[in-house]
Amino acid sequence: MDVLKKKWIWGIIIGVVVIGLVLVNIVNTNRAAPVKTVEVAEDSIVEVIYTNGKLEPENTTEMYSPASGVVEDLKIKLGDTVTKGQILLTLKMDEMKEQLKKERLNLQLAESERLQAKKKHFDNFKKVMNEDPGQDLAEVDLTAYDLRIQSSKLIIASLEKKLTNSVVHAPVEGVVTGLTVNEGQLIAEGSSIVSISDLSSYKVRAYLNELDAGKAAMGMKAVITSESFAGTYDGEVTYLAPTAKIVDTTSKDTSVEMTVGLKTTSAELRSGYNVAIAMEIPDKPRLLVPISAVQYEGEQAFVFKPEEGRAVKVPVTTGKEGDEQIEIVSGAAKGDRIVVDGVDSLRDGDKVSVQ
Repeated sequence: MDVLKKKWIWGIIIGVVVIGLVLVNIVNTNRAAPVKTVEVAEDSIVEVIYTNGKLEPENTTEMYSPASGVVEDLKIKLGDTVTKGQILLTLKMDEMKEQLKKERLNLQLAESERLQAKKKHFDNFKKVMNEDPGQDLAEVDLTAYDLRIQSSKLIIASLEKKLTNSVVHAPVEGVVTGLTVNEGQLIAEGSSIVSISDLSSYKVRAYLNELDAGKAAMGMKAVITSESFAGTYDGEVTYLAPTAKIVDTTSKDTSVEMTVGLKTTSAELRSGYNVAIAMEIPDKPRLLVPISAVQYEGEQAFVFKPEEGRAVKVPVTTGKEGDEQIEIVSGAAKGDRIVVDGVDSLRDGDKVSVQ
């Protein structure tokens, strides 16, 4: 009897539990799920290109030695402010002066030899005329002498012109930002000597990877920041190289050179600072919803629209995706409200309560 009684009691308990679960399920089935909705709105997806660069003056004049010589007197140093026409340095050109002296002697010698050849021909002509007045005598050929004389004159003119360059003047006003020579140094004609920069405006030189370079364009707006200064500066892309090249020799990836001109300047900016560049890619207006509002069954995307207290499953076609929003190409219109919170547990036709 005790065994039958215990079985009977356990049967009652199990029955009560089953009935309770059924009742709970019925209650839950009839209860509306709380959800939040958003409105399909027209906006644009902001995509930002980030890269690093180096600050440099907008305009820099590179100067090269107009002649070969020894730096005799260097009148400037790095950081000096110079005016247009100011003397920067003088060159000692003893070798060139010696060369000029020798070339003038060569000219005198060539002219003397020409004169002697002409005189010799004239003396020979008189002798022949005395012996045979009817004999014809060819004109003397002085071409070789004339060529030597012409060559010497050209060399002398060139040397004299170069000697006038023994004093090097500043072609523009600005600040000396580069100096590659010292007093007593022998420099060759055409070698770099001085850089003069206009520090009233700045630009940033940077390099873009292949992917970002395809998104960048002339005139694109940019924001310049750095740990080296407190301000934020607006700029725009002023140059994009037509070709890509390898900048980092340790990598095989190519980059595209870019410059960004700053619209303003200040005393806190200095040439050579490392900076960060952020550029927003312009976008067209799109119909956007939060990414969390879109669900998928295989490759088919869908959203839920609350209609008359129930969730209606609506297939949609998506487009461009941003960090937080995704484009709806079809399936929903501007102003439609769709479920964004609680969508994971919804099924088509479920009762919903918009919070």
